[in-house]
Amino acid sequence: ETSSPERVSRTRTIADLVEEVGSLRSQTRLLGDDVAETGRQARATYQRMVERQLDVKARRLAKAGMLRLLGGLADCGFAWRDIAALAGVSVSAVRRWRQGETPTGDNLLRVARVVALVETLREDHLVSDVASWMEMPLAQESPLTALDLAVAGRLPDVVDVAAGHSTGESVLDLWRPGWRAEFRSEFEVFEAPDGEPGIRPVDADDA
Repeated sequence: ETSSPERVSRTRTIADLVEEVGSLRSQTRLLGDDVAETGRQARATYQRMVERQLDVKARRLAKAGMLRLLGGLADCGFAWRDIAALAGVSVSAVRRWRQGETPTGDNLLRVARVVALVETLREDHLVSDVASWMEMPLAQESPLTALDLAVAGRLPDVVDVAAGHSTGESVLDLWRPGWRAEFRSEFEVFEAPDGEPGIRPVDADDA
């Protein structure tokens, strides 16, 4: 009896391996680019949808009138100066509305959008104390808060952070790309030999 000879596979050379790994890296890079582009498109679509949702809610809430809108924001813990900043008006304008002055339709809608944001954060994303949450720094290295984001008109970014779709750092990277250098401290906290925290200048070479 005879048997067919075993097929001997060709030994791959180092050149073959380099080519295979290089091809794999190219495929991985292209896949990464596709994923990143899909992520950007999804984020843009999501933000447009959030903007639309806030607009619809604001128009519904505006029917309650300015006094009720302002009272609701005050009950949530917002200071009058913060309400004015969020609505893009002066504190004196808010004071006049509280005293019964009739606002323009545009200003009524501005305040209603702030209330719509608060309602969205509280009801859709379980932020129980919205005013305090919005005053927390978005990143440990920065004093910027969700309140600052909202004042800048970036309401979808605030919702994005609350929903967990974005981190405070990633939102800051888009809004203020140089924020890390802008808010870099000249001092650092360290653990002293006695176990207590201390503070010292940051070495320029390590900054």
